[in-house]
Amino acid sequence: MAANKSALLQAKTAQWSTAKLNLNIFSLKEASVTDEDNGVTEVTLFAKNHWFLRVQGDGNVSGTRDQASDEVSLLMFSVGKGLVQIFSPEARRYIAMESTGRLFSSRNKTNSTIFKHVMGDNGFHTFSSHKYYRETPHDMFIALQKDGIPRKGNKTCRLHKGSQFLII
Repeated sequence: MAANKSALLQAKTAQWSTAKLNLNIFSLKEASVTDEDNGVTEVTLFAKNHWFLRVQGDGNVSGTRDQASDEVSLLMFSVGKGLVQIFSPEARRYIAMESTGRLFSSRNKTNSTIFKHVMGDNGFHTFSSHKYYRETPHDMFIALQKDGIPRKGNKTCRLHKGSQFLII
């Protein structure tokens, strides 16, 4: 009897491990926004408050309602598990964040251009500064105000409409 319970327990554990593994693989595929081959994906980020994130030719980061604009086409580079860099091929700049939470663009890859990418339960994606995560009381997110102007990262929350993006 004890041997049967042990065998049954081992079989259930193996089933659970397999199911959990399959679930994890499925979740990673669903949440992944980067190609497995080269870690680069072409994206357009559309905020929940109806603005497209763009990097203008002069380096300003802002929002626009014009989906057809070349400035809204961005590349997302995977630099680690859950870490990305967002690059604008049109402006040839990376989106970055200062310690005060101000969004800007940089021509060079630096620690301030790395963001933690998280897909929420509602299907929207958030991007928070990786560099300033430990130096501030909360995450500083990429966010757009209701008029399309970038919101300072230290005034953002993952639940704000402007910090939640669809990846198109």
